[in-house]
Amino acid sequence: MRANRVLLPLMLVMLGLAGCRPDAGDNPLAGYQAPDPLVLRTPEAPMPLPDVPLAGVDGELRSADLFHDRWTLLYVGYSFCPDICPTELGQLSRILPVLRQRLPNIPWQVVFLSVDPERDTPAHLEKYTAFFSEEFIPVTGSRKSIDAITAAVKAGYRIEPHEAGQTTYSVDHDTGFRLIDPDGRMLALLPGPHDPPAIVSALENFMSEVTK
Repeated sequence: MRANRVLLPLMLVMLGLAGCRPDAGDNPLAGYQAPDPLVLRTPEAPMPLPDVPLAGVDGELRSADLFHDRWTLLYVGYSFCPDICPTELGQLSRILPVLRQRLPNIPWQVVFLSVDPERDTPAHLEKYTAFFSEEFIPVTGSRKSIDAITAAVKAGYRIEPHEAGQTTYSVDHDTGFRLIDPDGRMLALLPGPHDPPAIVSALENFMSEVTK
């Protein structure tokens, strides 16, 4: 039973890779909605993230420092995403202030990890995420660092083959939010589609369990 609980979300993540493709409407799981916003709960077996260098707005930073002492909702995408990423970042811009209001003793942050460093420079990401919230923290990095982080949190992505210097190509990626604890460990996965009020309620309940 427990194995199914873990494997089902991972299957959904992999099958939902068409998130930012124009033909995402063909995805047979496009209408699926998990009954519980937090479908992969691992407080007893947290999934640690590696400490790797990332590129932030203020220069290089370590992922261990980025996640230290904060509860993080991590979203993986890219700024040239035509539809899904703007929608999901908009949802996060609604979730973050409510979480801070309802759980004022818990330090929250939203981190947007771009898997498209060719086009998403830190300066560009700063302008892009500020459109949704100036409090979002955008980062990207080398392919090695990006792959280390995405592998640790089971976030799949696929970049369309393209020529060097080409600026028009798509990136498939899943749409889940990842809950990262202050020790840099993933404790839960929140797959899309996302309902902000339901997510806030689910996180309130979950945090009452793990922060006793």
